[in-house]
Amino acid sequence: MKKIRFLILFYVIFINLKSNGQSISDISLKICDSIQSNKSFVSDTIILQQAKIYSKFLDDYLTVKKNDFNFSNWKNEINSINYKLTRELNKTCEKLKIKTSVILPFTNLIEIDSVFSTEQSKKITHISNEIKYKNKMEIVILSIDELYPDNEIRNFSNNKLMEWQIGGVFEKGGTIIVFSKKLRVVAISTTETAMKYLTNKDCDKLIADFMIPNFKNNNYYDGIYKSLIEIKNILK
Repeated sequence: MKKIRFLILFYVIFINLKSNGQSISDISLKICDSIQSNKSFVSDTIILQQAKIYSKFLDDYLTVKKNDFNFSNWKNEINSINYKLTRELNKTCEKLKIKTSVILPFTNLIEIDSVFSTEQSKKITHISNEIKYKNKMEIVILSIDELYPDNEIRNFSNNKLMEWQIGGVFEKGGTIIVFSKKLRVVAISTTETAMKYLTNKDCDKLIADFMIPNFKNNNYYDGIYKSLIEIKNILK
């Protein structure tokens, strides 16, 4: 299912698209209407069939994105669109069976709520890649605008760590850093393997020493970047 959705995503981004002024909410309603009206679903293929409907309508939304689509940061654009659309459908479409958004593989930074400049994003991605390939731990940084379907940042962070299978193939496991400028919250979650190298005490110290002081001054880049440098030093 994931492969089908991503293949279509890649295709529609690079074809000649025309603007039709739709929003994520508009596309969500159309997808839901199509799912609700489809009578051919059978239980063993319903998720696959819904994924095809989802992908079919997604190109309609991407027509809107042609003129402002950031091709230099295309992974984040795709991840953000897919995440927001899946979230909107889960909120409004009772028959939707696709509960979890998928992210592109080898993704380090996911900005659902845009916080960093293009240059800052590149630097964060670069040091995250260094940690991944030199220190053998996968780290994902997620900026978020809301915690749906959770109510608390720690649960949200833990759920995303598991849903996206972060660190599954890496020697030192995986870590996710989740923060929200809007909600003023932050959390770090680690897999059981990663916890052996980056302890809960280490994570609490990163938040207290680097993230919170910088976040209070609206300096989210330094808060994240300096934390990543410290993680790199811890993992040496």
